[in-house]
Amino acid sequence: GIFIGENTNIQDGCIIDAVKDHTRIGNGVTVGHLASIHSATIHDNCLIGMGSLLQEGVVVKPESLIAAGANVPANTIVESGELWVGNPARKIRDLTAAERQRLHYQASEYVGVASGHRDIMNLGGNLPDSLSGYLEFGHDTEEAAKESSKDKETKEATA
Repeated sequence: GIFIGENTNIQDGCIIDAVKDHTRIGNGVTVGHLASIHSATIHDNCLIGMGSLLQEGVVVKPESLIAAGANVPANTIVESGELWVGNPARKIRDLTAAERQRLHYQASEYVGVASGHRDIMNLGGNLPDSLSGYLEFGHDTEEAAKESSKDKETKEATA
């Protein structure tokens, strides 16, 4: 299975699978756009950069950063507080205390952004009235347009 912790942010276009084993993503993790995670374990408060690849059996321990585009080979263990970059990925250095703290901050900021959009994300919450007919009639544009026009005329007549 795939298990994702609280206050974790999975951005657009990511691929997460659990073919060979479970995929576990901890609390407060940020997974950047287009990252791919395959049967790996990511502990709390990590950042997985955009377009990075974590192959099967990878373990990323707490407060670590995998750089954008990094390709972490199968069965690699990234120790707590490390920065890994490249293809194949390798440890460049340990993160500073300030950098490790920033991982917590970034995760909480993404949660704040998501919370601000909670009401908008309800189906149709961000659609203009002219498109509201599409919610009821799907993608049949001609039928939706006719019904939307009828609804608008009815509202105007009763106003």
